Amino acid sequence: MTSRSLGVLLLLGSVWGASFLFIKVVVEETSPLALVEGRIVFGALAIVAVTTFSRRSARTSPRLWAMAAGLAVLNNIIPFLLISWGETHIESGRAAVLNSTVPLFTALIAGLILVDERLTWLRLSGLLLGFLGVAILAGGDSADITRSNVLGQMAVVGAAVCYGASAVYARLLLHSEDHLILTRLQLVTGALILTPVLFAVEGVPDYNLSLEAWLSLITLGVLGTGLAYGAFFWLLDTIGSVRASLVTYIIPIVGLFLGWAILDESIGINTIFGCGLIILGVTTVMQRD
Repeated sequence: MTSRSLGVLLLLGSVWGASFLFIKVVVEETSPLALVEGRIVFGALAIVAVTTFSRRSARTSPRLWAMAAGLAVLNNIIPFLLISWGETHIESGRAAVLNSTVPLFTALIAGLILVDERLTWLRLSGLLLGFLGVAILAGGDSADITRSNVLGQMAVVGAAVCYGASAVYARLLLHSEDHLILTRLQLVTGALILTPVLFAVEGVPDYNLSLEAWLSLITLGVLGTGLAYGAFFWLLDTIGSVRASLVTYIIPIVGLFLGWAILDESIGINTIFGCGLIILGVTTVMQRD
């Protein structure tokens, strides 16, 4: 990994770690569906501006638009909704920790699909450690899956599964597509798909937000979605899907700290221990036999 790749990785982890704070602020004032719509629209506007300014162009086809739409659903719409809904029931810091399981699912899926990222016994042991950390983080409530906080945690883990699958899928697409063009297509199609769904489900969406919530939503869209996904796709193409998922080392640290410092969220022993096991599992997954 070059110094440039490492710098992008650290910056991306910090931005995405802060995203859980922004989600918590916005979802207190509007629905998860309206939040995700705003996030994707602001992200699309940001990446369209970047590609226009840099004069990047690419030939598109119905097949490419269809593939970008699939990526938008798997990498944006579904996980964004799951995390936003999950944060209506759990703390932002805990959501950030659960999201750090992305490399575990990435390794599992990549090992089954990609020849150069095979699933070894060492990686399997890392998967077991990471999933044990998730169980500890959930605590004794995990036995009762009907509780809202357990459902919220399961939603965030479900989002991590989507991210893992989409990282592998995006890497396959990046063999032939520019990372910024792919980001633009993904977010534009995501906005086109979600907008009629939002109006059909909620009618006119509620964007009567406070200044704090509007700033959080704009930052979440521009930095945490548009620019961040362009950077992440560059990492996928440069260092591979599993190594790019190392960004989730940084996310739980930033997310926990901001949740504690700004939202006064508590950090219990099970959170620390579960987070430690997840990070240990991810570390093991990154190793080679």
